[in-house]
Amino acid sequence: MTRWSLRLPLLLLALLALMISVEGLLIAQDAGSAPETKKPADTAASAPDTKTIRFTSPNVRSAPNEKNGKIRVTTIQQGTAYQEDSTFSADVMVVESQDKVHTITCTGNPVFTDTETRITGDKVVAHSSPRWAEFTGNVKMVATPKKKSNAGEMKEKFAGEPTTVTSNSLSYDYGNKVAQARGSVVVVQKNRTLWADEGAYDQKAELITLKGNVKMKNTGDEELREMKNAQTVTVSLENDWIDIVAPQGGLVEFILEVKDEENKPAPEKK
Repeated sequence: MTRWSLRLPLLLLALLALMISVEGLLIAQDAGSAPETKKPADTAASAPDTKTIRFTSPNVRSAPNEKNGKIRVTTIQQGTAYQEDSTFSADVMVVESQDKVHTITCTGNPVFTDTETRITGDKVVAHSSPRWAEFTGNVKMVATPKKKSNAGEMKEKFAGEPTTVTSNSLSYDYGNKVAQARGSVVVVQKNRTLWADEGAYDQKAELITLKGNVKMKNTGDEELREMKNAQTVTVSLENDWIDIVAPQGGLVEFILEVKDEENKPAPEKK
């Protein structure tokens, strides 16, 4: 009994030392494998500031703002800016930058284009994040939908006739492809013209929605010749249908063309 009582503490000490060494080995292994759970590439891919704007120009001048040194002002002559599928071009671009957020003021023949839309005006102020632009003065937007496959992917060929929208001003969310036109809005589609107080264009849905004193005139072969007193009119650019809604408590007035057969004799009764 004396011999076992002396060996037991030694055994316990040896067992405790073994447990400590095994635990240390497991911790070391976990520490060594930790970097594999979060790769640097994954972190970069999910960062919010990975998008870029690319500029081209024959003459660029960049300097700190005189009143606020945190803002960088870059003046670009005959410049073009590319952000994803959107392009801005103008005789003069002034870019104000702070904390990777950029405001681009375009004057002198400014033009915006993306996959299906071209917009011009006297002045354009674009914002990099969130991506939207404000067009003022003689605004003209031309929307030409592209044909889409069954999977929804766009093909190179255009679908149908282009639609032209003119207005006093227009805001375009070029990230989500949604435009808001305001003031003396006129929509022209081949032989069809519509007038309204304001309008919206959804490129993904291929729809134009007009509101306020909407009227329409058609000089083509369609039976619907004229329409007035509508509150809301929705036009499908892809499938060429029109939805007309009267003001609350009011009536829409429209005129259908009738083929003139007045001089022909009535059909004989059998």
